[in-house]
Amino acid sequence: MLTEPEARRLAEAELARLYEEGRAHSDPDDSFVVSAMEECSIGWVYHYQSARYLRTGEFTAALGGNAPILIDRRKGAILPTGTAYPIEHYIRDHELSGE
Repeated sequence: MLTEPEARRLAEAELARLYEEGRAHSDPDDSFVVSAMEECSIGWVYHYQSARYLRTGEFTAALGGNAPILIDRRKGAILPTGTAYPIEHYIRDHELSGE
């Protein structure tokens, strides 16, 4: 069973991976950071944004289409989410599937 700090480290590692994956299209002095966290029935949801946007409020630095990161507290797995539905939809899907 994961603790929230352990889950946050997983989410931050995933954000670093996502940033590196898109680095060619990103500001080299920027990064992706957790902007909000909420606990849910199966774990934790981490919302994120570019550090530059959070620091400056500059609209052109804002991320778009960034699906929240959902960490399963039992397995430590990063569960798929999306932006087509509210996060509750994806949580419910994972609850029903038993993942």
